[in-house]
Amino acid sequence: MPVIWKGPTNALVMQPNSPALTYGDRVKAVDVYKGPQPLCAASMIPRGTFGTGFRTGWVCTQSAVATERGGIGTLTIEWEAGGSAATQPLPAGSFSLDPQELYPKIERAGVFADLKFDTINIVYRGLYGGQTPNNITTASLVTLIADPEQLSLAQLLLAKLQKGEETFYLASWRYSYEVFSYLEPAINNGGEITANPGGPVANLPGGVSWLRLADKIEPAGVNGSMYKLTLNFLGGPALGGVGYWDPDIYSS
Repeated sequence: MPVIWKGPTNALVMQPNSPALTYGDRVKAVDVYKGPQPLCAASMIPRGTFGTGFRTGWVCTQSAVATERGGIGTLTIEWEAGGSAATQPLPAGSFSLDPQELYPKIERAGVFADLKFDTINIVYRGLYGGQTPNNITTASLVTLIADPEQLSLAQLLLAKLQKGEETFYLASWRYSYEVFSYLEPAINNGGEITANPGGPVANLPGGVSWLRLADKIEPAGVNGSMYKLTLNFLGGPALGGVGYWDPDIYSS
């Protein structure tokens, strides 16, 4: 016995199992309609089309038509929540806290916390400066430092530089986390010092000064329906009680 479509010829009929909702990495919905195959084909929605009516706040990810006997068609339209009108929950972003290696100059090590800039200048002149106009070797300048503490630190620094110890290893962290938005987010160019970078990690390493790096933005949905913003921070431990990042160079 032939199969004949008994529904309306100028309208599609939403099926009883429709819409189907899924709350996963994205909020998704599937609408299924039946009707004459030519009408189903003509009613397909291109990927990236934003919905209207009860599908306001959704964007089409794909549509497909299956043809059955008797010229009957089944139209399946798949949606994701997206666009400025979306009200569905946003995805939960991931995060990472990775160890990094910093190699600051040797004079920033804790043992040299009390070393004055003038003393550092003398040490570098003593190592690289050659001779003074008075024909005194600049290596002798170090021994002319009057302050005993500064003299001791200067001699220690000079000895390490002469052995090629110009930098030292310092553990640090790179902290990144994601924020999703239905609206295009503002971008931060970085270069900012902060004590609290925020994000999902409540107990970040202590005694760390964080420098915000440039943000990264990526599309997370179809046709600009969702954005993923990745915030990045580089954490440097305090040296000699002073934050690692120079506030004269970076804003706070």
